[in-house]
Amino acid sequence: MRKLLTLGLLGTASAVLCLSLTAHTAAQSLAANQKQEKLALAEQRGLDFLQSRSGSLNLRAVDEFRTKRVFVDEDGVSHLHVQQTYLGVPVFGGEAIVHLQDDGAVSAFTDTTTSNIKLATVVPSFDGNLAAEKAIAAYGCGDCLTAPAQTDLFVLRRGKRDNLVYRVQLRREDGTENTSLPVYFINANTGKTVWQYDNLQTATGSGQSLYSGNISFTTYQSGSTFYLEDVPRKVGTFDSRNTTSSIYRFTDTDNIWSSASQRAGDDAHYGAAKVYDYFLGTHNRRGIDGSGGPAYYTSADGRTGLISSIVHYSTRYNNAFWNGQYMTYGDGDGTTFTPLVTLDICGHEMTHGITERTAGLVYSNESGALNEAVSDIFGAMVERYTRGESADTWKIGESAYTPSTSGDALRYMDNPTRGNQPDFYATRYIGTGDNGGVHINSGIANYEFYLLAKGGTTPRGASMTGIGADKAARIWYRALTSYMTSNTNFRGARTATLNSAAAIYGTGTTEYNAVANSWTLVGVN
Repeated sequence: MRKLLTLGLLGTASAVLCLSLTAHTAAQSLAANQKQEKLALAEQRGLDFLQSRSGSLNLRAVDEFRTKRVFVDEDGVSHLHVQQTYLGVPVFGGEAIVHLQDDGAVSAFTDTTTSNIKLATVVPSFDGNLAAEKAIAAYGCGDCLTAPAQTDLFVLRRGKRDNLVYRVQLRREDGTENTSLPVYFINANTGKTVWQYDNLQTATGSGQSLYSGNISFTTYQSGSTFYLEDVPRKVGTFDSRNTTSSIYRFTDTDNIWSSASQRAGDDAHYGAAKVYDYFLGTHNRRGIDGSGGPAYYTSADGRTGLISSIVHYSTRYNNAFWNGQYMTYGDGDGTTFTPLVTLDICGHEMTHGITERTAGLVYSNESGALNEAVSDIFGAMVERYTRGESADTWKIGESAYTPSTSGDALRYMDNPTRGNQPDFYATRYIGTGDNGGVHINSGIANYEFYLLAKGGTTPRGASMTGIGADKAARIWYRALTSYMTSNTNFRGARTATLNSAAAIYGTGTTEYNAVANSWTLVGVN
C-alpha cells in the first residue's frame, strides 16, 4: 500500500491539506447544492408521474407513496424509489421506481405495487412481542440467534388474501453452514403464521473457472439476479473492468457463471471462500481480521459488509496485491502471467491481511521476507486443503505463471534455487532491491517450512524427517499470531516457531526438535 506522508512531514502536509480544503469549499458547496436541487426535482417529478398514473395502477386515496431513496446514477439518470402504504402501513413488496432523464422526462417505470387492497382495519389486536416469541419458537433455536428480533407492521397479500401482519426478522450470523436470516409473518389479529422464509437468499452457483475446473460456490440472489457474493462467509468479488478505479458487481441471471469475463471472478470468489474455510476450520480464525472482516464493499443485500476481492484490475497487469483493505488481482499480459487468481495466490494475498493484523511484519528486509514466506506458506496450505497434497502444493503460482511453459512456477518451496531464491541463510540477498529482497529471501523460510513438513535431504547433504504439513502449519500460524513482532528477523522466526512448538507440543518433543532441525538446515541458528 502506497504511503504518501512520512512522520517528519506530517505537520507541513496537514497545513497544506487545510488550505486546500478551504480553497475548494465554495466549489464543493455549489456542486452539493446543484446535486440536491437535481434530486429534489427528480423526486417531485417522479411523484407527479405516480399521481397521474394512480388510476391505471388501481390505487385509491388510501394508497400513498413514501420516498425510499432518490439518486442519480453514473450516466446522469435519476431514479425515484418509493414505498406503497395503505392507511399509513407499508405494503410488503408494494414499490415503484420512476426513472427520469436529465431533462426530467420519464424514461421508464418499474411497478410492483399492490392494487385494490381489501382490508377493513390496520389496527392490530395481537401483541407484537408475542408475535416475536412465536417466530423464535417456530425457528427452534433461540440461543442460536445473534441479535434481538425486529418486528414491524405490514400489509401483506398472500395468495388472494390481504393480511395485516407483523414481520419478525431473526438473525443468525455465526459463520456456520446454518447462518440464516429467518423472516416470519405473523397475523396481527390471529397470531397465526402467514408466511416464512430465509432472507439470506444464498444460492449455490456453478462456474467454469480458469484453474479449478467446474466449481460450485455460494452466491447471493435478489429476485432473478445472482451476485458473486457469499453472505454467510461475508466475502464478495467485484469487477474493475480493466480500470484502476471503477468497481462493478458481478451479476448473472441463471447462476451458471461460465462466460469469459466471469471466469477470473469465479476463481477469486472460490479462492476467497476456500481461504476463509481453511483458516476457520484449521485455525479457528474467522476472516482476515479474526472477526469476519474487514468489510470493504457492501453486499447487494444492502447491509452485509464483505471481505472484498477485485478482479480485472487495469490492463495486462502482472500482479496481485493486498492494500490494507481488500485484494486486487490483475489479468496478466498473457505471456508472463494469465489472471492471477489461482488458489495459492488468493491464499497468499489474504494472508498478507492476516499478517498485517497480527504480527504486522514490516515489508522490508528480513521481516519483509518472512511476510512473503508466511503468505506463500498459507497459500500452499489453502491449495492443499482444497485439492489434497501433490507435487504442485509446493509450487507458487504455477497455474498462472508463463502459460507457454509447462511445469514451471513463480517460486518453489521444495527447491527455492530453481526459482533463483536462496535456500540457505549464508547465501541470502543483501542488496537494496526488492525492498531488501522480500521476494528473494522468502525462499529461506519457505524451504524451512517444507523441510519441517516433509523432511528430506538438503543440497548440502543434511537430512531430517518431517512432521507433516498440518503440524507445521499449526506451528507457523501460532508463531505468526502470538510470537512474532513487526521487526522479527530470521533468527527471531526460529525463536518464534520454537516457542510455538513448545506451547503446542512441549519442549523436547519430536515436533519441537523438528523445528530446531529445519532452521539449522537452512542455516539459521
